[in-house]
Amino acid sequence: MKGVVNMYTTGQLAKKCNVSIRTIQYYDRRGLLHAKRTENGLRHYNYQDLKQLQEGTVT
Repeated sequence: MKGVVNMYTTGQLAKKCNVSIRTIQYYDRRGLLHAKRTENGLRHYNYQDLKQLQEGTVT
């Protein structure tokens, strides 16, 4: 499926990276992760955010 972008909720991202939801929220508030917001205000993160967390390169 070319062009399909994987998006993750805060909980999904936290689980995949073995960190707490509060850690994800902290990084988001500090501008270290870049969530897209849905109309309902939910945060969704992309594959780049996932890779940054997994590689420990969130800076």
